Amino acid sequence: MELEIIDTPTDEMREAVNVQLRVHNQTANPVFWQARERPENDSRPLNVFAFDDDRQVVGGLFGTTQFSWLKIDIMAVTEPRRGEGVGTALLSRAEAAGLARGCKYAFTETMDFQAPEFYQLAGYRVAGAIDDWDSHGHTKYFLAKDL
Repeated sequence: MELEIIDTPTDEMREAVNVQLRVHNQTANPVFWQARERPENDSRPLNVFAFDDDRQVVGGLFGTTQFSWLKIDIMAVTEPRRGEGVGTALLSRAEAAGLARGCKYAFTETMDFQAPEFYQLAGYRVAGAIDDWDSHGHTKYFLAKDL
């Protein structure tokens, strides 16, 4: 056996590895993979925007829903509007839409200098943390909530 570090593997090389993982996963969990292939179970975007009176964006949330989960990818509020409830409103609206789509849970990730306390106040629990995630001393938190 020969081992080699390759910075830019070919598509064929990548697929030779990926196919092995897919085959294993499909064998180990066939019910999930069969359900995942049905169009009604496709991941759906869920994007919420907050506008001021002049229709300027003052905040937004980008997420997806799939199966029983709402995933919050990004949420941000303009600096002058922070602390006014914009983030809470965005999150509540996304969670309500997730529930309407059949979601039972929500999850996100955030850095210690971003918003872990905000999510915890909204009912999220820390599901995991990785210290020094950015190699500069900051912790990344993974948070989840039952909707």
